[in-house]
Amino acid sequence: MIARKLALILAITVLELTIHRPLVQAHPIQKIANIKQDPPVRDRPNDDRKPAGTRGPCEQTEQPFTPLLPITDSGVKFSGFTLKEYPTFWFYIPYQSNMINRGAFFLEDLQQGNRTYQVNFQLPETPGFVRISLPTTANPLDVNKQYSWQFTLYCATNDPTDSSKIIWHQGVIERLDPQRLETKIATALVMDRIEFYRDNRLWYDISVDLVQIYEFPLAWRYLLRAIDLEELKKEPIAGSVEPIGDSNEILGNRE
Repeated sequence: MIARKLALILAITVLELTIHRPLVQAHPIQKIANIKQDPPVRDRPNDDRKPAGTRGPCEQTEQPFTPLLPITDSGVKFSGFTLKEYPTFWFYIPYQSNMINRGAFFLEDLQQGNRTYQVNFQLPETPGFVRISLPTTANPLDVNKQYSWQFTLYCATNDPTDSSKIIWHQGVIERLDPQRLETKIATALVMDRIEFYRDNRLWYDISVDLVQIYEFPLAWRYLLRAIDLEELKKEPIAGSVEPIGDSNEILGNRE
């Protein structure tokens, strides 16, 4: 009887150690905190992420062109905060480069109604996650001020003069006071930073760690699940857009 009880206690102990063992092993350069629990899946239909504009030939894809942001419940479909003066925006682009003639991006001060940054660009050669960053030559984002952004793609057509086939996404970004929050994430582990960004709606600042997060499949899946984009977990990071045109096409440049 005593031997049977000891065996039962030993089995329970082994089971508990297995359950609470870290799911992610330490990386030789950067450790990752344990994954506690996956964010809930909201199962939003892909139609919610379809861009506005004309449904041209570049819309014939299984996954829609979309920002790497969650859909918010406010009046603005994509919105969130940043601590950065010069934030980076990520988008999933499902198109080959020959399907898109060019792209355009702008930022607009919602309070004053003026455009603070604008640029035309070419996409990377292959589909995947694409980034566009506000350069340090542009005006930085002011604290506690909202800006609207628009990311537009011009679909390729047989008529090079036809610019009607365009699709776009819009959103809002607001910069918070970095002194209040930045010190809390300076030494945080990767998973802790993801949770911090999520809890404080700092969705735009996930871009700072995105390449590093991508290197860890569990962390990458956890992030995409929080954003409702888990179906994109196998898609690659394609790189940065390439600005085109002269400097007169970029507003807000410093002298």
